[in-house]
Amino acid sequence: MQQALEEYRCSALQRLGSTPEADAEAHRAYTTEQNRRWFRATPNGADAVAAASAAADTARERTAEHLLATRLAQLRKRTAAQSETIVPAPWAVRLAELAGRPLDGETATAVTA
Repeated sequence: MQQALEEYRCSALQRLGSTPEADAEAHRAYTTEQNRRWFRATPNGADAVAAASAAADTARERTAEHLLATRLAQLRKRTAAQSETIVPAPWAVRLAELAGRPLDGETATAVTA
């Protein structure tokens, strides 16, 4: 079960990592890293691109984790609200309803005979 949970979490993070929000955050991190003072002279140099790519990946992962946490919190809230609104009827009411229902054909003839 733990393995399935981890697989589901990884799959969800991968999907959330490709959302427009994650893409925008990764782009901002990439641009910000390339505009750092030490990369301004060669913003497309190997070091600048590597640092910018690492920053974008980190931003994408953090955004995906935030989106997952937000969606899980929404689901928990919705589930809690649904479980609060569903109140089962007391047994006395249920039994009275069941007692009032007609029996099927075989049982009804056996009881009247």
